[in-house]
Amino acid sequence: MRDATISRTTVEGFEALEIENAQVRAVVIPELGGRVWELEDRLRRRQWVWHREDVRLAAAAAGAPYDDVWAGGWEELFPNDAPGRFEGRDLPDHGEWWTLSWDVDSTAAGGAAVARLSARSSVVRAVCMKEFRLEADAPTLSVTYRIRSEEAAPFHFLFKQHLPVRVSPSCRLRLPGGRVQAVDGSLGTLLPGPGPFDWPLAIGDGRAADLRTIPPAAAADREFVYVTELPEPWCGVDDQEQGASLRMRVDPRIFPSVWLFMSYGGWRDTYTAVLEPCTNVPKDLTEAVRQGHSARLMPGEEFVTTVSVTLGGLEERPR
Repeated sequence: MRDATISRTTVEGFEALEIENAQVRAVVIPELGGRVWELEDRLRRRQWVWHREDVRLAAAAAGAPYDDVWAGGWEELFPNDAPGRFEGRDLPDHGEWWTLSWDVDSTAAGGAAVARLSARSSVVRAVCMKEFRLEADAPTLSVTYRIRSEEAAPFHFLFKQHLPVRVSPSCRLRLPGGRVQAVDGSLGTLLPGPGPFDWPLAIGDGRAADLRTIPPAAAADREFVYVTELPEPWCGVDDQEQGASLRMRVDPRIFPSVWLFMSYGGWRDTYTAVLEPCTNVPKDLTEAVRQGHSARLMPGEEFVTTVSVTLGGLEERPR
């Protein structure tokens, strides 16, 4: 059995960690939010993480307009998504994590490759940690997150995955089921109405949309949805042409919903599907708190969860 390894490399001038075994290669850029810049299925030669061609990879200042500088990569959002004033704080666009430079505290290789990163957030005072783990003989990269509050009072927050996937018309979005609702009815072009609909078919007003299907970029379609009531805690993408699949698995007690941002040429000429398991619904924190659907940390309390992404072939009975 070949060991799992970690080596130092650079990506467009930024120091990075390359974590790999015989099946999977991941590239992490600590300086840029600790984002995963590449996630490659080595057996099927499929790199899954989307990069935006017209935006240069660069460090962003706190409070930067996310949509203007979003270059791609698997990131996380904390403590919010939508910017605004909340619980006495001015929350930046898409939170603070993606703008932080993370420290590499330790690395280890052998039976498993492990990289531990840390940072301190200031919008809400917290010690933040990520641990990347790749076993030597496994096709799964797991990330364990820890957020320990240093605030003197409780605070509500959102924690969300943000994995943009390289897609093509040969790809299919995969979820185990669930109820679909539009995030913003004025944004989308695919749904026949705001919902709710049962995944994957949205039917209404004489129209039907199969949300598994990915249209070509020329269609200029777009949609942003919440998916709740998932019978199993995963989401993913199949690439039928390359015989490859990606599955993100989460703890349903932490992530009760999956948001999907789908831009098939219809939003700023981008072409990607973003997998976004989230602690909260809806996007607005004030409304999520009012509905009782927001995460919360007490003083000194620690939020802990693990997210895993498995790269493999197509299932015999794809869902």
